[in-house]
Amino acid sequence: MTATLLGALLDRPALPPIRTREALIDELGKAAALEHAILCQYLFAAFSIERTSPALSPADLEVARTFMLQLLAIARQEMEHLGIVTNLLIAVGAPPNFDRPNLPLQRDYFAVDLPLALMPFGDEFFKITAQLEAPCLDPAAPSPFITSVEAIYSRLREALQYLGGPGGPLEQTLFLGAKDPQVSNADFGATPTQIWYSLTLLPVVDLPSAMLAIDLIVTQGEGASAHDPTSHYALVRSMKATWDALSPESRAAMKKPVPHNPLTRERGDVDPNATCNVLRDPRAVALARVANRAYELLLLLLARLYGANDATPADRDMYRKYAFFPLMTIVVRPLAEILTDLPAGDGEHCATCTFELDGPIRTFPDRVTFQVQLCERLANLAGELAAITKMPGVSPRLDFVAKNMAYVRDRVIAYGMGTP
Repeated sequence: MTATLLGALLDRPALPPIRTREALIDELGKAAALEHAILCQYLFAAFSIERTSPALSPADLEVARTFMLQLLAIARQEMEHLGIVTNLLIAVGAPPNFDRPNLPLQRDYFAVDLPLALMPFGDEFFKITAQLEAPCLDPAAPSPFITSVEAIYSRLREALQYLGGPGGPLEQTLFLGAKDPQVSNADFGATPTQIWYSLTLLPVVDLPSAMLAIDLIVTQGEGASAHDPTSHYALVRSMKATWDALSPESRAAMKKPVPHNPLTRERGDVDPNATCNVLRDPRAVALARVANRAYELLLLLLARLYGANDATPADRDMYRKYAFFPLMTIVVRPLAEILTDLPAGDGEHCATCTFELDGPIRTFPDRVTFQVQLCERLANLAGELAAITKMPGVSPRLDFVAKNMAYVRDRVIAYGMGTP
């Protein structure tokens, strides 16, 4: 059944075209939230792959390793898409948006008919990603729902051309935030179109650069054509073919017993019709909550990094330095992996990262206020991690993560003490 027919049966009108800056900012904010949710889906699936089981043959271990690397590469590009959409928001005069609802997403939350949920790697994961990444036959067709990622960007492309194109109502003023700070390849010493770590972060300053940014997102996701081998759609299909060719025993050995849609507590903003699994083991709950708050802190750093505020060049360098590398690579990722060594507490599943957000990701306007709270948050996280390392049955690896967090805390405190 098509979305248009479904809308007729439900007596819902098609989504209206975007005709004002206000509506454009709203839609870009939704696109950012959806890209954010999609990248969490890929990270969650990657962390659910078993790579150490003695039941895996050397050949199967290599396949599992390749699956994880491919998922992480796609997740990095989804992070890139979130960054590019954020550059679009900044360029049209809006603040960044790193908020999103918790997963699984309710269908009517954004008028989105897309499967946004946390699924471990396997058949159900492939089912939802195939729908997410599939090219849309007619992305501009009227519909009461957003039914594909491509349709999101088709609406945004049309809106930008209408508002900022020749003769448009905002032709001269649409990109009034173009000079405000964005994050692009230049921030990492890369040339404007260079691909580094599978990423190309494009700045947006006018209509041509906005079109280029949207085209990049669509090309990487759905592909420049139905046969583009480098698109997420093609990569997911290739992984699915490899998965299907494995023996049932190999597939079972590659899957950690990770629950669907894990949570640390009941949430009112998730899909009430979806099956969720609340973690019960005290160690798992404590560690998952710390992982979520470390991830939230990373987002707060990004929120200060984008757009006009009172951050100095040295501040911005510090935000970028600690958000993209230490917090993600030596804290959040290893915590997600260590969690799977703990039981979920239901006698059936292991624990896992839940990617929950407890509240909105606020943009702090004052650098001194932010620095004080940044140090407080890092100190709290370091202290809680140190306490969890003393719990029985926790992986010794957590001690290294706790020390990493303490190192980040000390470095950020030292930065604040040495910077007026």
